[in-house]
Amino acid sequence: MSTSLKLLEIFNERGDRYVSGQELAGLLGLSRNSVWKAVKKLQDQGFPVESKPSVGYRLAQASDLLSAEYIEEALSFPCQVHVLEKVDSTNNYAKTIGDLSYPHIVLANEQSGGRGRLGRSFYSPPGTGLYMSLVFRPKLELAKAMLITTMAALAVCQAFEEVTGAGPKIKWVNDLYLQGKKVCGILTEAESNFETGSIDRIIIGIGINCFACSFPEELAAKATYIESPRKEFSRNQLAAAIAEKFFSHLKNFDSRRIIREYKSRSFILGQPITLYGSHFGALPENGGSGIRARAIDIDDNGGLVVEYMEGRHAREMDTITSGEITLR
Repeated sequence: MSTSLKLLEIFNERGDRYVSGQELAGLLGLSRNSVWKAVKKLQDQGFPVESKPSVGYRLAQASDLLSAEYIEEALSFPCQVHVLEKVDSTNNYAKTIGDLSYPHIVLANEQSGGRGRLGRSFYSPPGTGLYMSLVFRPKLELAKAMLITTMAALAVCQAFEEVTGAGPKIKWVNDLYLQGKKVCGILTEAESNFETGSIDRIIIGIGINCFACSFPEELAAKATYIESPRKEFSRNQLAAAIAEKFFSHLKNFDSRRIIREYKSRSFILGQPITLYGSHFGALPENGGSGIRARAIDIDDNGGLVVEYMEGRHAREMDTITSGEITLR
């Protein structure tokens, strides 16, 4: 990790307190002049590092600037990070990237048309959320590709735990919840080559409500943000941790471990649920009543094993690979 990244971590840990140049030099094992150069580099990148004569330095907490350089330096693998001030959707932008010889990460400070699963929108106000997409050309067989969304949800959970100290839970298949409210949504899209039968591109869109904001009335009772984290954190740290963990899982693919870790973070197993979408009827916002069932297990491919509680298949078991669920 570069000196500037280490320095940024110290500033994030100290919050709004000033840290003297002498203390920083001791923590980093550098001269005070080297510390000054590292501070200047952060300022040149746009980070609001304040200095006070005879007192020290601090990072202004009013700003949480997204930095491509920070994230690229923090990762253990080569990639290109794109930081946008505003875009309709980071997934849409990811579809325009041509060279996929290495992964790309797209981040935006705001989305005007953030998208979720099943045609839903994702509220993406400026400055308060992490809106990112991972895009890459997969080198894996179809069986492994089926676990991509499961892997992404697990990676985001693990990054949450490490960076913020919060412990979100997963609602199958890819929504993360804190204290009973949605804090993150994940949308996975793939582009296939019909001639070769292979997948040319996978895009994983991740939207996280990081900091306090005013949700629209229809979301106020359903959505939340990372409130009072046990660790001070930045969106850069969270984005880097998510990418690092996801591509680590992809490189060291272990389906049993992925499913085991995913299941340990699920809050629906053993619970009564209602199934919507696909052949279960309209979504709840469209007036659908769904089918009552019980969540039994997550299978080896990330499918949800359920027991129907009503209808002509009552008491029968089935594995669901698409659709929407709600807890009853």
